Amino acid sequence: MTTSKGFEPFEGQELVETMDVEKIKEKLLQAYADEWIAGYYYMLTAELVQGPLSGVVAEEFRKEAMEEISKHATAIAERLAELGAEPPRDFSKLWELSGCRYPPLPEDPYDIDGFIIAAVKAEICAIKAYRELYELTHGKDPVTEELAEELLRDEVRHRTEMVNLLSREGLERLKKELSD
Repeated sequence: MTTSKGFEPFEGQELVETMDVEKIKEKLLQAYADEWIAGYYYMLTAELVQGPLSGVVAEEFRKEAMEEISKHATAIAERLAELGAEPPRDFSKLWELSGCRYPPLPEDPYDIDGFIIAAVKAEICAIKAYRELYELTHGKDPVTEELAEELLRDEVRHRTEMVNLLSREGLERLKKELSD
């Protein structure tokens, strides 16, 4: 079998006919939106938090924001382009596309645990979303499958880093909120 460009598939290469490309694009667009929204909220948190250890917490949020946007959103945009899609040109559309959205931030800038808990909840949603993307593409789209696996690994690390920033009371609060 020869493709239109004269390329002969080699043994073991499979052209998957059953891949749901539109569903994959939809999931990637949601993920793209979620990464930008998380990046925004993480930068906002870095500016808002006050009180003891706020400098350490703010620095962690800045680091996470940069990874969400410069690494994750960029990689997703590249995969979307490979699939013939592009991110929305209107920034306000990101909220509409978002699969996770972002939990509300505390009004009190001294509620550092509250800011961290919001981030942990966002990371949990991202973990679920990338697990679903992985399952959707497993064995069908190895490029997106590998991307989902890499992003999933990063989000699990982010969740762990955020949980490690919580005070003892904050950890108990998180457990309670997640069990409700």
